[in-house]
Amino acid sequence: MAYKISILVLLSLLTAGCFAPAILTEKPPECQLATKKLKLTVSKDGSLLLGGIALEGMLSSHNCHTPECLLIIPLATFAVSATSMIVSGSIVVVGNSIHWIEKQGRCESSVTRTFVSHLTDSITAIGGKTIQSTTDLITWFKQRLQ
Repeated sequence: MAYKISILVLLSLLTAGCFAPAILTEKPPECQLATKKLKLTVSKDGSLLLGGIALEGMLSSHNCHTPECLLIIPLATFAVSATSMIVSGSIVVVGNSIHWIEKQGRCESSVTRTFVSHLTDSITAIGGKTIQSTTDLITWFKQRLQ
């Protein structure tokens, strides 16, 4: 029975990994962005180290000889992996959302700027006027009031 549990522990330590956000190094030359794009990466070193420390502590304490006690190691390893995936995944989603918003506002080739440019060109083509600043808006109101 202990042999099966030790194989289970070994397999769980080999398959589980800690997740962490990593910065991607892509710099579009046409716009300078302050934020960086993030990617979720897997690092097996963290959970292997954590599992090794837990295994060493449990085996040296001489109090862990039951199957239930030995089952704690793989469960703890998977719990660490799941927790790191949830936390790191949330960081990546929020960071990439902020990066996308900044990219849409600063880059000339962004989808949002292209759409607004086509819209203002269409308005101007049919005889409309686009207002670019608050000064233009105030001037337009003054002309209409006189």
